[in-house]
Amino acid sequence: MIVRRCSQGHRVRLHRNTTPNAVRQKTYADGTVETLTYPSSRYDYFVEVDGTVVKRSDSFETIEEYYVSECAKKHEDGHGRVLIGKHHLLNGVATSQADYPIDTNTKAEIKDFYDKRGVSYSSSETKEELLSRIAPMYRNDKIVSKHLKI
Repeated sequence: MIVRRCSQGHRVRLHRNTTPNAVRQKTYADGTVETLTYPSSRYDYFVEVDGTVVKRSDSFETIEEYYVSECAKKHEDGHGRVLIGKHHLLNGVATSQADYPIDTNTKAEIKDFYDKRGVSYSSSETKEELLSRIAPMYRNDKIVSKHLKI
């Protein structure tokens, strides 16, 4: 089970070892196939980098710190350890409030935000429709969000 994924789209993941020795395959729409073999170890957590298990641990704190250091090798602007109240997890990706797109972002930037977090959308959606997936949209004090209901 994926607990955290890299917020910049790199294949750096923190997993909970729920099924030792299991082999998982994921086929994407573009035809690429990802395969991961869960370790047979007794450890509760492991970090996978580019399809290879690189660290195992029973301590979530230890494994998360290792995960953060692996993310730092790929990019500079990581979130560090997840802090309750500061970060949200969107499909396993730590996201702070400052990361969310707003109306000044381009449509391409909003799509990139969704792609890195595994959020599906239609390519024909307008910028307003894309934003309505994560932020309430108002028109004359009436909520008009297409996807988000509050």
